[in-house]
Amino acid sequence: MKLTREMPAFNGVAANSRATLNIPIGNTVHALIFTLGGTFTEQHIDEIRVKGNGRELFVCSGDELDVMNQYEGKAISNGTLLRLDFERYGLKTRDAVEMTAIGTGMPQNMDRNSPEYNPTPLTTLQVEVDIGAATNPTLSAKAILSGPSPLGTLLKKRRFTYSPAGAGNYEIADLPRGDVIDKIWIFSDQLNGVMLDRNNFRAFERTDSENDLIQADGVRVPQANLFVIDPSENGNGGEWLISNVNDFRLILDMAAADTVDIFVDYLGGLQGN
Repeated sequence: MKLTREMPAFNGVAANSRATLNIPIGNTVHALIFTLGGTFTEQHIDEIRVKGNGRELFVCSGDELDVMNQYEGKAISNGTLLRLDFERYGLKTRDAVEMTAIGTGMPQNMDRNSPEYNPTPLTTLQVEVDIGAATNPTLSAKAILSGPSPLGTLLKKRRFTYSPAGAGNYEIADLPRGDVIDKIWIFSDQLNGVMLDRNNFRAFERTDSENDLIQADGVRVPQANLFVIDPSENGNGGEWLISNVNDFRLILDMAAADTVDIFVDYLGGLQGN
């Protein structure tokens, strides 16, 4: 059974402030469970960031994290508890789920010639929480942990924002390429559908309704105003999207102008996308 352990206290917990947590190094970190108190819910979290060795690995707001959790079939936040997973979720094999847990240490006496030996291990793992207009907020966290493991493949969440000016197709061709993609999350209430082209080959084309139907028949729970391109929507942990091509292009079929937030979940090493 994995450990569930209280983390050190956050520094700087206050309204309109940034709270920081330094996660102890040594174990493998699978998830964090935040406990919020006072008049402070996920809606007051303007942004959560996770940094490894000072490099940003994860970013989103509290509201966005709660919606993403619900899409993956996790419990809705009750206003006091919020879960942040470093693993992939809802897949058929344990290896596929746990491959992205954050290893912050290596077993003692590990052979330096082992393919798992990491000469540049993670030495710092920090969480930053930007708290908005909450009243008398309190914040703590517990981590779900297992024993030491080397830093391997990470699940890295990146945010990109676009502003289509009106109805019609809106092309996005500047998403970073290189690491494979686990999911593309598109937040918009003006989206009819999405297409994806790779090297001028149409790899994906669905309306919003079609996408919801297909994913509801799989292992996901579609959410309002969220369109997800999810190769593992049927629970197959070996499915992902290759981005290392010459041309990688999203085409959004917009019903009207909107500000669209897109999150891309990359699978790769610390120094990748």
